[in-house]
Amino acid sequence: MHFGDCTKQTVARESRTIIGASQLGTFVNIYQFEHTYSGPGTYKITYVGSSRNAGTVNTSNTAQQTFFLQSTLVADPFLGINRSPILKGLPDDIAFRNQTFIHNHAGFDADGDSLSYKLVTPLTSSGENACGNPVGTNSPGHRGLENFLGTVDSGNPAGYNLNRNTGQLIWNTPGVLGEFVVAMVVEEWRGGRLIGQVMRDRQLIVREAPIVTGISEEWQQQVSTFPNPATSTLTLKVPASVQLLETKVYNSVGISFPLPVPVKSKDGWVFNVVGLPEGFYLLHLKTSQGKMIQKLLVKR
Repeated sequence: MHFGDCTKQTVARESRTIIGASQLGTFVNIYQFEHTYSGPGTYKITYVGSSRNAGTVNTSNTAQQTFFLQSTLVADPFLGINRSPILKGLPDDIAFRNQTFIHNHAGFDADGDSLSYKLVTPLTSSGENACGNPVGTNSPGHRGLENFLGTVDSGNPAGYNLNRNTGQLIWNTPGVLGEFVVAMVVEEWRGGRLIGQVMRDRQLIVREAPIVTGISEEWQQQVSTFPNPATSTLTLKVPASVQLLETKVYNSVGISFPLPVPVKSKDGWVFNVVGLPEGFYLLHLKTSQGKMIQKLLVKR
């Protein structure tokens, strides 16, 4: 972490927690720093991470670009306590083609300061200044999501926009499959004065909406999985007369993972999921009653 006063510090990760609702196995990593500034001023606090995921649709050469986050802190004794905004709305991972994507970042400021939101271009590192603070530049080849629109949903505002006052993000609608990167800044205001900024940089993966066919609603109500989240095994509870003909498991971007043949038990079928990394999966089942899809979260 670079503190914006020509100093930096490296600490070990304090904790790593999977986001329960995440469909991509997204984690919250917590690092704790303590730093004392020598005097009042405006400081840009910067984190530079390793390369982004390869193959991002709306930005060029992402595998060769660093991940660059920056927050602005105003240290002023006349302001009193100044705590940065917190975004309580954990980032959703998945959007579906031709379906409106809506997310509210749920910004909160413990000091009661006013918050405003704006879209920005994601940044990448372009080196350091004279005293060693990282310098950011716009990610090459970046295009906003308004360039990748699908069929308009008349029930929501058209296009891609972020509400300046509420922080609600609407993409109406995603029209191209793949992974996208977007960024926004939360501005913190007190008495009409800008006293801080926090940047959020996130990925979105656009997929086709899953379709479940061939299973009656009455039969589906007799099917359940447990435990879910699973750590080592997952039991699929089905009526005794049902035959399981084929199983396939995919992560949320459509990559297939091998899964051992399930074992029949008194409760149904038991799947060994030890070989699956933590994250969200779709279990595709072909049964004697038809086809269905079950959601699976692996968490350890």
